[in-house]
Amino acid sequence: VIARRTGTLDRLNAWERFALLAAALCHDLEHPGVTSIFLDRAGASVAGAFKDTVLEKHHVLRTFEVMVGQDIGLLKGLSSDSYWDFRNAVAGCILATDIAKH
Repeated sequence: VIARRTGTLDRLNAWERFALLAAALCHDLEHPGVTSIFLDRAGASVAGAFKDTVLEKHHVLRTFEVMVGQDIGLLKGLSSDSYWDFRNAVAGCILATDIAKH
């Protein structure tokens, strides 16, 4: 609603809108219900995979594993540049949800 009222949506192309939607839908994909700090202190394997913003990086990783998986192949028609632009937009939005950074 805010994006529409401020005209923000009008300035985005279809892929940028899709990136926002994908990030919104996937920003907590496979969230275990505990914080990144808890996972780090508990020695969880996911915490060892990433230095910081553990959960958000996991959400990004899983988002793209699903999107590019053989069963879905949602992004297979994109050029390499378009794929990376889309991926960076989605990742940036998901990484921005790390509450420890606010």
